Amino acid sequence: MIKYTFTFEPGAERKFREVLSRLEDNEYTIIEEVRPVEHKPDADLRYVDRQMVIEMDPEAALTFRLGMKEVKIRRERTEEELAEEKELHDRNTIKVTIQVPMGPQVP
Repeated sequence: MIKYTFTFEPGAERKFREVLSRLEDNEYTIIEEVRPVEHKPDADLRYVDRQMVIEMDPEAALTFRLGMKEVKIRRERTEEELAEEKELHDRNTIKVTIQVPMGPQVP
């Protein structure tokens, strides 16, 4: 089994539970129940996401991909996979540094 983190909008929790009920009990294990995703303190909480962590077979995760367009599924990554992902991201990111000259200074 693989550990997945599912993220979805609060209004989609009912649909999420409906899709989950289609699976057999032996196809998944709930690691973390549904909880709000932690955001920065100044984030607008009206748009807070929910997440649930589940261990399941990849075929069972496919049920969510087919049953819910609004769910985001993230498989747990190894350190090597995370480093590779970051390297790919950094390679495809353009960084621009802008220097603005100071105006005349008043004594």
